[in-house]
Amino acid sequence: MDESLKRLLEAEKQAELIVKQGEEESAEISRKALEDAKAIEQQFIQRLPEMYQSFSDRAQERAEQTIAEIKLRYDERNKALRELADQHSDEAVEQALKLVLER
Repeated sequence: MDESLKRLLEAEKQAELIVKQGEEESAEISRKALEDAKAIEQQFIQRLPEMYQSFSDRAQERAEQTIAEIKLRYDERNKALRELADQHSDEAVEQALKLVLER
């Protein structure tokens, strides 16, 4: 019986040692994960100005492109209106002369 009790006590000590090692490993893994998360957060914070600048540059490019497209459409519409005015100017002069001469 004494021998069984010694073996049980020894097994309990080994189990406690295993649990303690597991807790220490778990704490180390948690600490490492927290350090990694903080490092990633710091990298993100450091990249914020770069990301902001990139988004800002792209927005500026899109704005310039949109302005150029609008200007092109405006110029095309203006040209079409001028051509229309030129086409109808002779007719308008004739109609005006006709009205003046009829009076």
